[in-house]
Order: sequence, then C-alpha cells, then structure tokens
Amino acid sequence: MHSRVSNHEASNKQIGCKGELRKIQKKNNKNKSKAKNGNLEELIECLIAGYRQVPATDFDVKKNIYDYSGKNRILKRSRSILQNEEQGMKSDVEGNGEELDGLELDDLRDDNPENSLIIQPNTIAEFLLKIDEDVASNVDFSDFMICFNGEQKTIGRYSFPISLVPTVERIMNTYGDVSASSPMNTNITGKIYLLFCAAIKEMEDLELHQVTETKMLKWRDAIKDALRVNFKVEFAMSHLKKIAQAYFGGIGEQVLLTINEKLNSLYKERDKALEGFKDFLATAKDFDGQSVSTGLFP
Repeated sequence: MHSRVSNHEASNKQIGCKGELRKIQKKNNKNKSKAKNGNLEELIECLIAGYRQVPATDFDVKKNIYDYSGKNRILKRSRSILQNEEQGMKSDVEGNGEELDGLELDDLRDDNPENSLIIQPNTIAEFLLKIDEDVASNVDFSDFMICFNGEQKTIGRYSFPISLVPTVERIMNTYGDVSASSPMNTNITGKIYLLFCAAIKEMEDLELHQVTETKMLKWRDAIKDALRVNFKVEFAMSHLKKIAQAYFGGIGEQVLLTINEKLNSLYKERDKALEGFKDFLATAKDFDGQSVSTGLFP
C-alpha cells in the first residue's frame, strides 16, 4: 500500500515538473520572440531612416551624382542586424569590426600587388649593411648546384672537383693564390676554399634576374669565411656589393617601367578628355573668378 502511494506521489511530482518545464519553455520562447521583434523593429527603423536621407532623384537626368555614404552605412547596419538575427545574437554597432569611424577595413589595407614593387630606401640600406655583417656562417655544400664529388684535380695545396677547376684557374690567373697568406692547415681551410670557389662559380653562371637576396647572403657567408682564415679575397666582397646594388637597380628599372606605362596611359586619357572639352575650355576661362553674369551686360 505504501509503495503504491509513494509511486503515485512520485508520478504527481514528475507531472508537476513537466508542467513547470513547459512554462519555462513558453517563457523563453516569448522572450526570444520579443528579442526577434525588437531586432526587426530596429531593422525597419534603419531602412526608413535610410530612405529619408536619400535625396529625390530626377529620373530625366541620366547622371545624378550624390553622396551614398549615409545610405551605405544604413544598409550595412541593416545587414548586420539580419546576420545577428540568424545567429540569435544581439547586434552591437560599437563592437562591429566592419566599421571604423566610417572607414572600411579594406580602406586600411594595402593589398595592391603593384605597391609591392616599391622598395623603400631604408630597406635597400639595411640589406647592404647585411652584406658587411660579421655573423655566424650559414652556408654549406647543399646550397650550391655543383657536384663536389667525382674526379678531383690538385691545384697548389688543394684538390678541387673538375666542375670548379675552370673557376679556380681564373681566380689564380687574375688574383694569384688567394690561400697563400693563410697559416692554417689545409684540412681546416679546404672546405672553406671549396665553398668560396663555388660562390664565385655561381656568380659566373647566373644572370642578374636570377639573383635573390638569399643567394647573395649565402655568397656573403662563403666570402666572409674565407676572409676569416686570412684568404686574400677582398675583391670578391667588393664585387658582391656591386651585385647587390645592381640587384636593387634592376628592381628600380621595373618600377620605373611600370610608372612610365601608367603615365602613357594617363597622357592618352588626357588627350581624349582635351578633345572632348576643347570647345568649352575657353568659355570656362572667361568666367574664372567672375560671376556667371559676366558678359550679360556688355
């Protein structure tokens, strides 16, 4: 008997809880409906305000120019309300990252690829200073497209792969034995000499348009290493600086070419505009600084 009563009471409690749950759900639905209606009302108000700001249009005039900024701002606000309505979120203009004091984020970006051609003078100066920096070397055999293995030829105290022999001989014929002044053992300086000659060979093989800043810094490391062991290779450092200057000069040529192309296009547009307005320009000058009644009473 007690078990039945207990079960009956538990059942009544469950029914009561379900009833309370329905009430809570209805209350939440009403709140959501109010919030939704509030956002829709705000949307309608924004649209009405936008149309009030738009001046009357004369449809007989083919070109009617006026400021769209107010209307665009209203439409943007309306889109924001609709987007937040779909997400079930409250719209907040002050926290909207799309608007910054009337500016678009796109207005703050400089993503024009043409602007990437422009290199500031301080960027050039910084790189030229890097050429002289005495930093830890970061160059190795893998940085060069040269076969260092295979048949070797001995020149002086060092052995060189056949691919480097012509370069080594040109260096020797022009500057002498650049390694002669180094007191270090060839076991220590051998790799340094090979990397130095590999850098010179790449200079022989590449044209200016194939040179990169990364490549020049590798050459710098190979030359600096040779200088550290007292090789007489100052000529190579001087030439590397000349290559760096020519590298930025090549970029400058492209920038100027692009500017000249734009100027030519603008000159053509100017000539076309002049042709269209030439009959009216002289008349316009008659009114410069004068009221438009000028000439009405001769």
